[in-house]
Formats: sequence, C-alpha cells, structure tokens
Amino acid sequence: MAGLYSHTTRSTGTTLTASIYNTDHQNHIDNHVPNQIDDYSASVGEMQTQTDPGEVGTESQATHIAGELERLRAMIAELKGTTYWYQTSPATAEGSAKVAMEAFI
Repeated sequence: MAGLYSHTTRSTGTTLTASIYNTDHQNHIDNHVPNQIDDYSASVGEMQTQTDPGEVGTESQATHIAGELERLRAMIAELKGTTYWYQTSPATAEGSAKVAMEAFI
C-alpha cells in the first residue's frame, strides 16, 4: 500500500506552473514522516517476517526499509530469546530479559 496521504489529480490541459509543481512536491515532503508512511504489518504473516542480518563477514544487507525492519525484528527476537519480536519472553518473570535489554542499551 502507498503512503497514507493523497496527491492532487490534475485535469488534462492544466498548465503546470511553478506554484503547482512546488506545491505538489512539498506535499510529498511534508507527508514523508512515519505517521504518513504505510505499515509493514498489514497481515500477521507480514508482521512476523524477520531476516537474520548475518554475522561479521557474512552480512545480509537490506536494500529497502522493509528489509531493515525485518533485521531489527530478528535481533529483538534473538535478544529476547523468543520466536517473534513481539512475543513475551519466557525469561521476563525472572527479570533476565530486562537485564539483557539494559546490556544492549
């Protein structure tokens, strides 16, 4: 899905002026903020997508923001010791997850 804002549709024959051009492009700039960029969790399957970033020397580099999110999700899950990045850690009751996160920060 595209961003959560719309662009202005121009009629056939409209003269493209500097004002129209600049206003249209400013709209893209103004709306290129996290609240207006679409999600990467449109379904449970998409939300669960993770990619191992690899190790030093065998890195798996992301080529788009979705790939970056997948790698961050994988690292969060690894730090928590869970299958999914959003899953409650079994170590939470003992406080181990908190200690692990504090060491990471």
